[in-house]
This record gives sequence, structure tokens and C-alpha cells, in this order.
Amino acid sequence: MNWINFEFIFTFILPKLIYATFISAVIGAVVGGVIGLIMGKISRRMKETLIPAMLGSFIGMMLLAMIPIFASPSTYIGGPFGGLSILLQFIVVAPAGSIIGGVVGGICGLKLSPQFKPRFTLIGLIFTYSVMLISMYVTLAPPPFQFIKASGQEQNFLPNIGKIIGYEQKFDSFYKGIRCLGFTHDGNKLVVANSGNLRVWQIDAGKLLHSFLGLSETGGYAPLTDSIDAIAITPDDKTIVTAAPQQVQIRELETGNILHRLNGGYYIKLTPDGKTLIGLKSTEEPTEDVGVWELSSGKLLRTIPANLETLDSGYPIDITPDGKTVVIANSSYSNQIEMWDINTGKRLQSFGDNQGKRVTTLAVTPDGKTLITAQNNNLQIWDMKTRKIVRTIPNVGTVQTLLVTPDSRTMISQGEGLQIPPQQINDGLNIWQISTGKKLFTWKKPPKFSFTKVALSPDGKTLAASDHEGVRLWRLALTR
Repeated sequence: MNWINFEFIFTFILPKLIYATFISAVIGAVVGGVIGLIMGKISRRMKETLIPAMLGSFIGMMLLAMIPIFASPSTYIGGPFGGLSILLQFIVVAPAGSIIGGVVGGICGLKLSPQFKPRFTLIGLIFTYSVMLISMYVTLAPPPFQFIKASGQEQNFLPNIGKIIGYEQKFDSFYKGIRCLGFTHDGNKLVVANSGNLRVWQIDAGKLLHSFLGLSETGGYAPLTDSIDAIAITPDDKTIVTAAPQQVQIRELETGNILHRLNGGYYIKLTPDGKTLIGLKSTEEPTEDVGVWELSSGKLLRTIPANLETLDSGYPIDITPDGKTVVIANSSYSNQIEMWDINTGKRLQSFGDNQGKRVTTLAVTPDGKTLITAQNNNLQIWDMKTRKIVRTIPNVGTVQTLLVTPDSRTMISQGEGLQIPPQQINDGLNIWQISTGKKLFTWKKPPKFSFTKVALSPDGKTLAASDHEGVRLWRLALTR
């Protein structure tokens, strides 16, 4: 376990310290200079008051003005109220800090011996920056990253593996929560993406293996500021693909080296052989086309004119197990399903109707026999051969994510937490038996707790879900 979050210190606190130093130096030079001149004229010892008063005003600004502002989480709220709060604080504390510091500095210049002044100045600066660093770290830093192993069961749900902590948000300007999760195909590693980094965790050992910096909008390396909306990992566990809002990045999993940058974003998925990448192409239009890329070269092979409407959250897209067909629900106001040939970019067929509300997500079972769609608070089970609905699971709420186990018998749904009839709340995880529609397990969230992203290991043995602290992991032992 790392007791100190050095990433937070260097990427967040250090820039703020530099900014605070600049502000304090400017104000300290002006206010301290005036105070030093006044005290020098009164004492007739100008040389002994001018510089000490300026240094004192600088230190006073740092301790009495900059710490209350920069070490307060409310400073980073943003918006007009956040700006007004900072302005009011500055109007009150800046004059007090600079004047008090300048007066104390001028007095020290008069009282201290010339031999002791340099040492006293050095001690004062070290003390000032130490206090400010500690204050900002204690009040703003998230807890250290740690994998906490666990055992037993919670709420009669699934056997616990443990949880990863350190992603808790104290304010909006850092981390911004976990955006997505992805397992390697051996099921031993979990990739966690947030606004700051990609991190690779070894599950059985319970340790952090790698932490990679993201790609800035200008093409240089910087802490990842674009939210990562999707992760895909190749079957050989050597390559990871991430989708940010404006760019798809293909990189080596072990080193983080970027191999290709693609003009796409938001959603990605690999064909089962890991050779072809499906994703949304970047466009300024309200509808999106689906791009088909060759993973090894990053070359765009073809475009599927899916006209996928992305005004609402969720991307109802999946690939059939043979890797030949992409299944898309592209309308916001119907359950029309379209099937497109990945190799030719031609539409094969469509089914469903134009009634009802949008399909929020869908999944094709690994055996290719069943399609599951989430729409209008229901889960619908389709026979892929007949293109007919064979079962409906009602009143499940708005489902954002659907995961299917490798044996095609079980699915996991994650909801948005909306009120649904008959007055139930879908804000946790539900595990269903596909053949019968029977609910096998339910995780009901504790107070102030919500899942945002979920992932299932390719071997179907491990389930991960992000929460306000980090990631919880369970062993998917379905014995019922």
C-alpha cells in the first residue's frame, strides 16, 4: 500500500503551489514594499525593513490567504457560485495576510541580527510551503490506492473477493469518478479508467501493477482529462483499446505505449478474434456512424451508416460471437433492431417494430442464439433465429448495462436507480436466469452508494462494480 498519493501531489497540488506563489509574490512585493518604505522612514533604517517586509508579506499571503483558499474543497466547485466564493475569500484574507505579514517581516528586519536573517528566512519559507502542502493534501487528497481482500458474503449476494479503494471524490477537479472497467481475458487483471489514469490491478495478488498517463488533446502526454467511456482488451492480453470522447487509443497493455490514435470515441468493441475494432466515428452530427478498423494497423476498413442516435446515454451495440455481424438499435423511439455485415458494411436485415421507447442497451449471448434488449423498463429476450421475442421480464427499471456469462445461461443487469412500478427502485445489480427470467440475486445498494460501471471477466468467474470509493469484486458462484 502507498501511504502517500504522489500522483495527486505532482499533478494537482504542485501546480496550485506554483500559482499561489506567483500571486503571493506579486501582492507581497507591492504591499510589503509599501510597508517596508513606511517602517524604514519611521525608523530611518530603510535597508533593514524593505526586503524583510516584502518577504513577510509574501509569507503572510501564503499562510493566511492562500491556504484558506487553495486548501478548501469549495474552491473547486466551479461555476458562478464557486467563483464568487473565491472572490469574497480573497477580498477578506488577502489584505489581512499581506499587511500582517509585511509588518511582522519589517519588525524582524529591525530586530534580528544580520547573521541570523538568512537562516530565519530559509526556515520561514520551508515552514510556509510545508504547512501549505500538508494542508492541501489532508483536506483534498483522496485516500491512498489499496486492494483490500475480503471473504464471506454481503446481503446474501455473492462471495466477496475484495475491493479497491482510492478513487473517492472529494471535489470535482480531480479523478471525477471511475469511467469504466475491463478485465483481461485470463480474468487475473482488472483495468480501471478514470479522469486521471489507466490503472492495471492484479486481482489474485491484490496489487497495482501499472499506472499510465493519458493522452492530452494536443497530442502530448499529460494526466488523462478526457473521460474514458469504454475499454476493450485483446484475447492475448497484450493490447488495450480505450475510447475517449474525441479519440480512440490503441496501446500496449504492459508499457502503455500508444500504437495508434483513431478518429472515433465513446464506444468500442473488439471482434472475438481481436483483429477488428468496432466503434463510433467522430462526427458533429446528432447521429453516429459505426467505424470498422483493423486493430494491428489502425486503418479504417469501412463505415457502417448506422445513423445511431446518441442524444441519450447508452450505446445499444454488440457483435455476434462469430465476429461477422454487428447488432444495433439505432433509434431513440422504437425497438427496431438492425444487423449489419462487418466485412461488407451492408445491412443484412432489421426486425422489431416502431413502437415504444428507446433500447438503452443490448447483448448477444456467447452461443449466438439469444439477443437481450433493455427497453421501457423491461428486459426482452429474443430468439436470434426467428427474430421473435420469446420472453419479457417486466418492471426492471432503466438498464444501462447488460452482461452475459460465457455459458449463455445468466445475465447481469445494472440500472440507473429510477423509480419504477410497482414502486421498486433499480439502483443496484440484478442477476437473472435467461431461460426462465427468474431473478437469482439482487444487490441492494447501501445509503449513499451507487454503482456506475460494471464488468464481468471473460471466464465468467469475477464480477466487478465501481462505487463512490472504488471497485468491489465478487466471485460469480451461481449454485442456485
